[in-house]
Amino acid sequence: MQQEGVQPDSVTFVGVLNACASLVALEEGRCAHKQIIQNGWDSDVFLGNSLVDMYAKCGSMEDAWRVFNKMPSRGVISWNAILGGCAMHGHGKEALKHFEQMCEGVHPDDITLFVFCQLVAMQVWWMKACAVMLR
Repeated sequence: MQQEGVQPDSVTFVGVLNACASLVALEEGRCAHKQIIQNGWDSDVFLGNSLVDMYAKCGSMEDAWRVFNKMPSRGVISWNAILGGCAMHGHGKEALKHFEQMCEGVHPDDITLFVFCQLVAMQVWWMKACAVMLR
């Protein structure tokens, strides 16, 4: 695209970040993040959500949290991305704590409730597994 003289815009980078997330291409995602910052788009909520999602799916929850915490505004999609990342990587207790924090200012949607139910089921499963092991 850039070789053809066409400059990417913020929508292009949403697609690039989605591709990086799907391919678990962390280094390419970091390069895209640097370009987003260079273009001054780091306060764009859609790009922020895409960055959180990409970092979470690529296994870099530290980067996902860093982006999430710097976002000027966070809606239900932002929260779903970070909570989904926590759930994906086994950070159930952390996700449940942040779910409560989310509910103080953002109304959960169906996706949030689905992730929440998965987390609760995961916690119950672990408790049952530990009980069996302790017998």
